[in-house]
Amino acid sequence: MLVQNIGGVLCVKTDLPQTFLSRRSALGLISGALGGATLAACSGGSSSGDSSSSSSSSSSSSSSGSGSGSGSSSSGSSTTSCTLTPEGEIGPYFTDDSATAYNRSDIRSNLDGSSTQSGIPLTLHIYVYDFDNNCAALSGAQVDIWHCNAAGVYSNESVESTLGQSWLRGYQLTDASGALTFKTIVPGWYQGRTTHIHLRVRSSYNEASSTSDGSNTTQLFFPQATIDTIDTTVSPYSSEGKNSTTNANDHVYTPETEGKMELTLSGDSSNGYVASCIIGLPITAV
Repeated sequence: MLVQNIGGVLCVKTDLPQTFLSRRSALGLISGALGGATLAACSGGSSSGDSSSSSSSSSSSSSSGSGSGSGSSSSGSSTTSCTLTPEGEIGPYFTDDSATAYNRSDIRSNLDGSSTQSGIPLTLHIYVYDFDNNCAALSGAQVDIWHCNAAGVYSNESVESTLGQSWLRGYQLTDASGALTFKTIVPGWYQGRTTHIHLRVRSSYNEASSTSDGSNTTQLFFPQATIDTIDTTVSPYSSEGKNSTTNANDHVYTPETEGKMELTLSGDSSNGYVASCIIGLPITAV
């Protein structure tokens, strides 16, 4: 997909140090607005040095998400810039999601619609681009996301006593514009990790689907001040209190993704948040 210049699309280079100039060290970032709703990108700030990037142009494109805040079709000149998305470990909680029912936009409940998880609504727009093909939109890529609930618990895990549950898990295939949208909730936290969402992209670059191969996975993070406020003032998150593991001392946030996969949120805790993230393939270890 080529992101439309509706309200202005910012094509921004990442803020990598001079020692990370190779193709394998480039990270993904764009932020913009669609349909009047701010769709925040996995942000990295302004450039302080050069960074490998790729871009493409087109006279027209369209974007449409399945959730609130999605944009509508529009014509006009547009340029997309992307950089490679950093690999983040798969973690211990990925489970088989081959059942077609997992192909869904709203992942807040079990596949049968039961056990809808409470929490702050989060609409997550994801755009997948092919870095090696001038950042062309990549259609047909399978994007999985999974994360814990407000209490820090994952579904379908024996250690969590949730076997057979399927909430907060799902996948979608990107459309011709490389786009898709998930409806979920802001995750809670559990001991030893900051608040995060797992993301896996299966494509012609990497079709790994095992529970141990994280070569096509990354993780998305949230602003520290926002999650601190949520964890101490917003029910049901406040029942768990403030997390002692912050973004700064999380073992994935900086060591693996160098802080480049933090979402910028629009909205509020009462009405829900909207965020977006650009994924530049192939996902690459840094």
